[in-house]
Amino acid sequence: MRGFPISVPTAGAALALGLLLSAPPARAVPTPPAIAQVARAALPAVVDVESIDPSKGKGEKPGEMSPPDQGVAAHSTSQPADTNTLIVPPKAEQALGTGFFISPTGYIVTNHHVIAGASEIKVTLHDGSIFTAKLVGSDKKADLAVLKINAHHPVPFLHFGNSSRLDLGDWVVAIGNPFGLGFSVSAGVVSALHRDIGSGPYDDFIQTDAAINRGNSGGPLLDAKGHVIGVDSAIYSPSGGSVGIGFAIPSSMVRPVTAAIIADGAMKRGWAGLRIEHVSEDMKAAWHLASTDGVVVGGVVAGGPSAGKLGPGDVVTAVNGRKVTTVHDFRVSLAEIPVGHEARMTVVHGGKTEDAVITMAAPPQHRGKTGMAHRQAEMPMLKPTEIPALGIGVATHPGGAGVIVVTVAKDGPAARAGLAPDTLIEAVGPHFVKDSAALQRGVKASGDAVPLLVDGPQGANWIVVPVGAAHN
Repeated sequence: MRGFPISVPTAGAALALGLLLSAPPARAVPTPPAIAQVARAALPAVVDVESIDPSKGKGEKPGEMSPPDQGVAAHSTSQPADTNTLIVPPKAEQALGTGFFISPTGYIVTNHHVIAGASEIKVTLHDGSIFTAKLVGSDKKADLAVLKINAHHPVPFLHFGNSSRLDLGDWVVAIGNPFGLGFSVSAGVVSALHRDIGSGPYDDFIQTDAAINRGNSGGPLLDAKGHVIGVDSAIYSPSGGSVGIGFAIPSSMVRPVTAAIIADGAMKRGWAGLRIEHVSEDMKAAWHLASTDGVVVGGVVAGGPSAGKLGPGDVVTAVNGRKVTTVHDFRVSLAEIPVGHEARMTVVHGGKTEDAVITMAAPPQHRGKTGMAHRQAEMPMLKPTEIPALGIGVATHPGGAGVIVVTVAKDGPAARAGLAPDTLIEAVGPHFVKDSAALQRGVKASGDAVPLLVDGPQGANWIVVPVGAAHN
């Protein structure tokens, strides 16, 4: 019986064969999701929104554009196209936008700028039926609003997804009402995350290349499973049309804001009672931190939510599991937490990583401030105690707020770091100082660089005074 010839592999061929057999299987290339299936399932829950007789921006002249946070930054067709402009579609006077149901009882999410100033709001469902909607409430800072209709029957609705799990390149689907033409579907990918475009205090946009145009505002941005991971809100456009740079408010912000509006008619953001600032390179070196990521606590309000849980010099690196890199990140994270809810903060304290759980409180209506002029009036004549390592003379603040800098030696370490007379030193690193002795102890324990929390004519901030071996 004839068979195929058999050959014995050489040593090199055997090695190559072994490598092929032992190589890990190739990773499958991601394919686009079943966009038609996602769209078909989501379309019945999307509505057109028409605002009747909306107000125009105060003092707005023909052809003039309001700031992005006013929700008016697109052009009417009679105006010449602007260049290099962030556009928040649509103009209020165009009275068109999009929304989507988030419950079977008829609650609808859209943008604040779509309905701002409207005397009447109409919504058109996918089946063509038209309803007058009630404005439940809106949040201008997040550019979100909640409407409600009474359809007399359960309506199809969309579920929220988790925007914090998005990666660059993930597929997304946008549904909206571009230019008032009616329901339209586009698809693309996540181009960038955490975009701050200067349209509001809590900008944290998802950027996508899915086509978004005027009229898409308030429409859902869906992931491959059909879950809402964003609300389409703005585009960047030199021409007035889509150029593949659109922005959506992430569901991490949309979910708590809409829940608060439905429950209370408004988003009542919590207050942590903290003063924070960025981590500088000097602080990183002085406190032996791995990076400048996070925010450093500059002060804690006495009796506030963070009192006894955080202190000056603590570095917050995450809030509720979300990484905090900058001051803006921190503020956005807190802006997602309503009054009465908890903020679990990951904190680096004294070189150790710990958790601090803070219950967000309602912001106080009035917070008194003690200015430098008031402090100077309290202590017209003070005999300073010298702190040679820093090159300063200090005196204990009569009110126990810290120590006041009375003299600064010319060309000394403190002078070179920018410390000036009449500055209040509140803390050395994580420790408050109440008198000159406490300051002296803190300086000796700080090594070659002394981090000081100071409050001077320019406000409160951290400075690091390099002292070398001068105090050893």
